Amino acid sequence: MPERMLDRCPFIVNSKRMVDPEDVTALWITIDFPEAMKHTHSDEQLMEFVVQQIQSHNTGIFTSAQHYQRHFCLSLPIVKFPKEESFIDFMAQAETLALWWLREIRAHKVLLDREVLFL
Repeated sequence: MPERMLDRCPFIVNSKRMVDPEDVTALWITIDFPEAMKHTHSDEQLMEFVVQQIQSHNTGIFTSAQHYQRHFCLSLPIVKFPKEESFIDFMAQAETLALWWLREIRAHKVLLDREVLFL
């Protein structure tokens, strides 16, 4: 069966690509990468950049993952985000998720799919 574009999650675990949630209540926080990072940064450095961008609120918030629509970015889902939560709460959830992925990359459990992110 051919791979659907929406199955192209940028995280690979144990040689298997993760599948992004299709939860209609998810909001996606998106971090743009400078083009030069494609060749100069490791997966760990890319996720460290993601964490830093989230901490500085240098992100976009969308209703769909942007890594399916354009390149040089990574979108992380914030699922079941209650409308009454504040922007600070939302960013805290995004930071927690980004730090989790960073730990998984540092533990060599996860790879970033650079084809999804940069091609």
